[in-house]
Amino acid sequence: MIRKIWLDVILASFFIFSLAGVISNASALKIFDLFDPIGEAFDDMEFTDIVFSQLREAPVPDERIVLVNLSDLDRAGIGLMLQIINEHNPKVVGIDSFFDYPKDAEGDSILEAGFASTKTLIMPSKILVDFEGDRSKDSLRLPYARFMKHATDTGFVNLLTGAGVQEDLKMCRDIVTYEYVNDQKVFNFSTKIAQYYDPEKAQKFIDRGNQFEVINFRGNVLDYGASEFGTLFYALDVQDVFEGNFLPEVIEDKVVIFCYLGKYLGDRESLEDKVYTPVNSKYIGRAFPDMFGGVVHANLVSMILNEDYVEEMGEYTSYILAIVLCLINVALFSIIYIKLPRWYDGITKLIQLAEIMGLVFAIILVFHFYNYKLDLILSLAVIALAGDSLEVYYGVIKNAFTREGRKEMKEVNKL
Repeated sequence: MIRKIWLDVILASFFIFSLAGVISNASALKIFDLFDPIGEAFDDMEFTDIVFSQLREAPVPDERIVLVNLSDLDRAGIGLMLQIINEHNPKVVGIDSFFDYPKDAEGDSILEAGFASTKTLIMPSKILVDFEGDRSKDSLRLPYARFMKHATDTGFVNLLTGAGVQEDLKMCRDIVTYEYVNDQKVFNFSTKIAQYYDPEKAQKFIDRGNQFEVINFRGNVLDYGASEFGTLFYALDVQDVFEGNFLPEVIEDKVVIFCYLGKYLGDRESLEDKVYTPVNSKYIGRAFPDMFGGVVHANLVSMILNEDYVEEMGEYTSYILAIVLCLINVALFSIIYIKLPRWYDGITKLIQLAEIMGLVFAIILVFHFYNYKLDLILSLAVIALAGDSLEVYYGVIKNAFTREGRKEMKEVNKL
């Protein structure tokens, strides 16, 4: 009897995992009435976003990193800003803007003079992915050769946003640390900046060996409430640079990133080079992107320099945990199905709800206190499927393979 029950438990669990394989994302769980509002509300977020958006206190501002707004300046204006900033001896200057073709002669000359005045200059590159999916045909887009000759190094500025086209929601949680282009290993923009600012800490980050890393966001620039953390990085607007509205020590021996931060600091209307991040003050039903790309890079540089990484549950551990939870639930639900058939739906739904809430709280709390990201999506899926799927297994699949079940179906067909 016990052997037969465990055989049913294993077969039913296999059936549940087969169904889970069809369900490719959490929003598909809305086929169950219980999870309709959950699937709709959390379609564009992860539970760990709650930690970034609501639970964490803003850390101490990172004074090692300064951002300079490029606004709508022409090349001449950017070149002049570079020369002004370089007078105060920054340790590393990163340029998060592409200058990959010649323009007007005068503007190009002033911009080149700005690049030439920079001691350690990290220029951007961009990985151009082959449209046919052949990664061996990927290429690297570099700045115009006239400007590139002044670069100390380059790093790719591609962000992972999950957006297929420009109009799609751009949600940035992770970063690609390195890629191989034409058999050459290239690193991202932020890692390259960190390498030249603090080689030892950057090497520790590289030695982790992770091609993909979760960004441990620490904050934003002036954003008037777009993100919950508020201001973490000191930023200079165009007039601040030209009018000298800053102390020299703000720049000296610091990382300076030139990037677009809107037409002016605090510009919430501009959508250029702007993404959604977990620090968005509205973590459900996001209304407006909260962070410019240059600030995303600054957050990664800060994470590397602070050695404040996010660890993630491994894929195999996730599978093993999901299998164990599925077996436990199927065994428990099978006992309820046999012993308390009239109570089955109510009891199993309560157990499922309690388990899902418990796992969600575990995801949030573990991430909050330990910077460890639990991957429990598959576990949540099999728990959500267990109750109803087990009824299908016992009521349809098992009966279809028993003599009694087939006989009963034949009797029904005769009526």
